[in-house]
Amino acid sequence: MRTVLHCDMNNYFASVETVDMPGLANVPMAVCGDPRLRHGVVLAKNEHAKRYGVVTGEPTVSARMKCPGLVVVPPHYRKYQVYSSIARSIFSRFSTEIYPYGMDEAWLVLPEGTTQKAGTFVADEIRETIKRELRITASVGVSFNFVFSKLASDMKKPDATTNLPPESMKDIIWKRPVSDLLFVGKSTGRILGQLGLRTIGDVATQDPDLLRCMLGKNGETLWRFANGDDSGFEPGTDGEGDVKSVGNSVTPPKDIGNSYDASGFLYLLSGKVSERIRRLGFKTSCVSINIRRDDFVRYSRQCTLVHPTDDCNVIFKYADELLRKNHIWSKGIRSIGIRLDKLSGSHGEQIPIFPEEYHVPNVSEMVENIRRKFGMPGFDAD
Repeated sequence: MRTVLHCDMNNYFASVETVDMPGLANVPMAVCGDPRLRHGVVLAKNEHAKRYGVVTGEPTVSARMKCPGLVVVPPHYRKYQVYSSIARSIFSRFSTEIYPYGMDEAWLVLPEGTTQKAGTFVADEIRETIKRELRITASVGVSFNFVFSKLASDMKKPDATTNLPPESMKDIIWKRPVSDLLFVGKSTGRILGQLGLRTIGDVATQDPDLLRCMLGKNGETLWRFANGDDSGFEPGTDGEGDVKSVGNSVTPPKDIGNSYDASGFLYLLSGKVSERIRRLGFKTSCVSINIRRDDFVRYSRQCTLVHPTDDCNVIFKYADELLRKNHIWSKGIRSIGIRLDKLSGSHGEQIPIFPEEYHVPNVSEMVENIRRKFGMPGFDAD
């Protein structure tokens, strides 16, 4: 049986800011998208702010009402990426199988034969190394699969190691709220609650056919997760292993209200995903967009390319066309993403017959408008 660790750096953005500004460690503080905007949101907060009820994702104005003395600082994404890179180099000292999950989290599969007891010692060493070299703290979960190791890392924060062995499943894991299970968000949690399923054990012992009927394929997946089976779960390889698709998405501090701003975001996202597939040595033959509207309705649209490409402008052209053909602007956009599928090995450079077809007008103007209106939000790899 394998041993999997999930490492989660605590209050990541806020912790990194405190390294450079130690005075923030003793006051309630939050990192917000843009403190000048009424609709800016809390991206991260420290433990002092948590005690006032400040939560990630709430508007900055709401956080200030809860905590009048809240110190608000802007995000510095390049700095967070540097710290994330150093953290991954630390992880590589303990495992060759690393699966990043955003900038502040990662799974590590320990070498075959490593027991969970030994994995607990490794987890403690990782926490101490991060604390010594990055001067921030991390919580680490130890278990026998990806899903339960993440659940374990969330159980004790900050700066803790939690071990969930197989024998703890019924006595500990099944008694946890169903919201603790990976992929159970507000909408899914509401449906499960309507079925009277409030704990992970309730889901584990439910008829999987009923869950499939209510939640589709996701219902069956949650049933397997609750029973300790994470087969089919792909945590993402960030460039290693069998990569089948590459995606990026962003949820800006306020809803996107027009096609011009949406195009700016799509161009930024196109640059992110094209950079990743070039680094991996791939080209894509399928571009899709993923949209969540301001009424929380989600939809995706895709198109197949005539020629595989890794060119940012070509990817943007198709993504922007999909958006313009499918989105009705009576609804704003809460989050927007691009995904590249049908990846194949790169065999030389694609040379378009009509280069002007891929010209992207006023890119600098679009991007500058995005920065003025929304700040520079973070991008989460799918």
